[in-house]
Amino acid sequence: MSDACLSELIARMLGRFIRVVYTYQIARLIDFGGGWLLPSDYWKREALRWLEDAFEDLSVAEDLLRGGHHSASCFHSQQAAEKAVKAALYSNRVEAKGHSILELLESLGRVTGLRLEELYEDARLLDRHYAPTRYPNLHPSISLPSHKLYSREDAERCIGSARKIVNCMKRLLED
Repeated sequence: MSDACLSELIARMLGRFIRVVYTYQIARLIDFGGGWLLPSDYWKREALRWLEDAFEDLSVAEDLLRGGHHSASCFHSQQAAEKAVKAALYSNRVEAKGHSILELLESLGRVTGLRLEELYEDARLLDRHYAPTRYPNLHPSISLPSHKLYSREDAERCIGSARKIVNCMKRLLED
């Protein structure tokens, strides 16, 4: 191995080591007002915070449906499911990134060994509602505002899928 390759390899390994140590130190030193938490407490606390926000988004989605705001209801349904899966990842000491519920579920399956394929169709449905519900330019050949493209049935389906994923993640956290 050349000196340049060896230097590159050492730099990469050292960078990973520093990131791991840094993440561990931050997790150890976070103060939530009740004193300094140990790393295991940090991950549990984060998981519970994310799950609570998931239930809040689900409630907001239901309120928006009742108010006739179907596109916003679809978006908050997506957010509820995304946050619930991130909660389950946090409970497994994984800091999740990204917004695709399907990808997050696949990651959770890899981490836990669980088979979560029964949620994949719900995840695919909700993933389609992350951005287009909010941005008219994501519907380039349609002149209507994006909120007029969503129906009550769309919102009901999204809420049903989100509820299924959120409740499943809640059960995982309770085990």
